[in-house]
Amino acid sequence: MKKIYLTIGVVTGFVLSSCSGFLDREPSTALPVDGAITTVADLENAVNGVGYVVSGERGTYGAEFTLYADLLTNEFAVIQSNNQSVPISSYNLTKYDELATNPYRVHYQGIANVNKALETSNELAGSEVTNLQGQLYAWRGLLHFDLARMFAHIPSTVSNTSEANSGVPLADQVFDPEYKPTRATLAETYSLIISDFTKAISMLDEDNGIGYMNKWAAQALRARAYLYMGDYSNALADANAVINSGAYQLYTPSNYASVWAAEGTSESIFEFLTTDNYNAQRYSPGYYTDASGYAECAFNVEGELFKYLSTHPEDVRSKMIKDQTSHKDAPGFYPAKYPGRGGSIYVNNPKIIRLSEVYLIAAEASFHLNGGSEAAAYINEIEKNRVEGYTDVASVTIDDIIFEYTKELFAENQIAFAYWRNGKSVTNSLGQQIGADNQRAIMPIPQREIDMNAALVQNPGY
Repeated sequence: MKKIYLTIGVVTGFVLSSCSGFLDREPSTALPVDGAITTVADLENAVNGVGYVVSGERGTYGAEFTLYADLLTNEFAVIQSNNQSVPISSYNLTKYDELATNPYRVHYQGIANVNKALETSNELAGSEVTNLQGQLYAWRGLLHFDLARMFAHIPSTVSNTSEANSGVPLADQVFDPEYKPTRATLAETYSLIISDFTKAISMLDEDNGIGYMNKWAAQALRARAYLYMGDYSNALADANAVINSGAYQLYTPSNYASVWAAEGTSESIFEFLTTDNYNAQRYSPGYYTDASGYAECAFNVEGELFKYLSTHPEDVRSKMIKDQTSHKDAPGFYPAKYPGRGGSIYVNNPKIIRLSEVYLIAAEASFHLNGGSEAAAYINEIEKNRVEGYTDVASVTIDDIIFEYTKELFAENQIAFAYWRNGKSVTNSLGQQIGADNQRAIMPIPQREIDMNAALVQNPGY
């Protein structure tokens, strides 16, 4: 299967028709999509279009969401405020904020397109059709999961996952334009997520090319969802299946610093492919992590992460500090994971999930199941591919595992979630301790959605 390049050219009217008019008068979960899928090419365009829809606006993977869980911690700092991501780092989002409204709307728009594509492709048959439909199920699982991460608490951290309105509205079919959804429970939300990933795994090929979901991507994402649920046995089983597949290899000290400007690297299980024709705007993660851009995601030089990276040159990850202290307007040290391609700092492929995270999922699940000695094997495997002269450790603590997430997956939307899943608080940019149960640990349901649908219940505190 050929690569996906998420350019405007591959997105047909089928994908974009829902944008006109309906956004002003219908809830996002009910956005309709016109057009029917009558050929395999139509179905492939629909798969391509989902990625286009959900990564080209503010609050999406093409913008702030790639950095979201990092901005929630004091490991990063705003050097020069341009009123972009600051409401995230200051925990100051409101129910009217674009950073809440956009991802809610766009994610559900993507889900609506998935549902329409699944419904209207039922008459098609063949292995290629099955594989493409499997990708749609995987997309639907991922989009519901990310909505849950933004707008609901982590299920393993709450006492009752069956509490009413604790999850997000579920969109598992094409709805009538007048449909007014209610919020599901957390248990129901994650049940749908697991179901969609499970169905996808049974339908997907093992190698679909860069930018497409394949079997291993769906299984890695299901492992992540199980981890958030506290279902450590299933999380570990899925993680081990991906690791043992041999389909991916950990980065090494010799290539680690160069992979961030490349496409389809050895660890990348699923990434969005972008070009200078796609998302060539200032909402790119590369623009937030650069002194010449918005300069709102620099390293906090007093943070634990920067102190480690700047004093451990034997760790190849220390090369991921971009020294821009001589910049006249926003001097500082910035993450170097979004260097851009082709001379454009906007063009970066967000890595949605990669092999290092799968090792960390296995380590975290192993720790909760069997303790630190078993978890250490997974940490050792990462560390020996990062640190010159590394010596294996016999055991690790949960704090060791969380710090490994911080060192390995910074600027990849992971840090705060790793703390919260494990009962730890994060320190935010204001020096406040924020736990998983904090009302501000999740976003408000956008007021525009509640205005159109009074059945939606707002998150406490908003």
